[in-house]
Amino acid sequence: MANEAGNKINKEIDERLRKIMEQRNIHNEVVVNAGEDSLDDVSINEGEAEDNMLIERSPRVQKIHSLNQIIYGAPGTGKTHSTVEYALAIIENREIEKNQISDEERREKIKQYEQYIKKEQVVFTTFHQSYGYEEFVQGIRPEPAGEKVSFKIADGIFKKIADKAMLDESNNYVIIIDEINRGNISKIFGELITLVEEDKRWGELNQMSATLPFGDKLAVPNNLYIIGTMNSADKSISLIDAALRRRFDFVEMAPNPEMVKDSELRNVLVNLNKYLRKELRSTDLLIGHSYFIGKNISQLGKIMNRNIIPLLYEYFYDDEAKVKKALECIDGTRFEIDNRVLGRVCIKIKDN
Repeated sequence: MANEAGNKINKEIDERLRKIMEQRNIHNEVVVNAGEDSLDDVSINEGEAEDNMLIERSPRVQKIHSLNQIIYGAPGTGKTHSTVEYALAIIENREIEKNQISDEERREKIKQYEQYIKKEQVVFTTFHQSYGYEEFVQGIRPEPAGEKVSFKIADGIFKKIADKAMLDESNNYVIIIDEINRGNISKIFGELITLVEEDKRWGELNQMSATLPFGDKLAVPNNLYIIGTMNSADKSISLIDAALRRRFDFVEMAPNPEMVKDSELRNVLVNLNKYLRKELRSTDLLIGHSYFIGKNISQLGKIMNRNIIPLLYEYFYDDEAKVKKALECIDGTRFEIDNRVLGRVCIKIKDN
């Protein structure tokens, strides 16, 4: 029975979705009776559509932060780590604090951040190749219930926070999109490519709204901030969609050797990045400080062999000679290249 129902649903789903799309101005719940074999058993329960409350709003006064920004940089520069401070600064209407803080201060900020997460004033998501418009804006979701399967229109993570922010003009809201360049941005954003632009936010001079595929009206309020992160080693900024690039401010997160307390490790990081920048003629393919934070020189072998050297092979397309040249950054330490191994280059503590 279950297999027959599954085959039936697969054959008929396009027709059901077409029928739902015809109800563009109505929220629908489609119920499929798994025990029957004809389309007559597909029932549609209709209810009125809900807009995201397009209420009158005032233009934005506090303009400390850009409404749309992408934090980009090489691997290990602390892009995702920094989004906590960015979110708190936006909500509290203050400048970003860029100074290094203690572990205790960091824990306190995390507590504040988690409180805003609980209140749904901040939401976090990660783009990937399977991420779509349905998860982000709005789509149809199946809900199996015994021998029946319901298909319901469900709001995505962006529409949910946009609706909430629309009704709360006194507070700022933040959506963080980690790895924003890993998804198909045009497909995921859809109508939002237009609506997120600063002057087209609801409440601004050129405010705009759009009608979603299922009939809902959607606007993006001027108190909803978008923070994206992007690993520049994966995709250069120049390859990001031109429409998206025009709508976002790009904030570079560069390697910061001052974050590394161990002086020998700091020198390794500085010398390595000097060589990479010269050889690769790019700041996208550097090494971030996070690989070395909280470590000491005795851990250099583990850091290089398990984290840095695999990256170097990618950067230099498996050119071992260039990898070895890059490893001259360890000169002056107690480590050296291990020439005894038959696999990839690695380093070891010097023999006495």
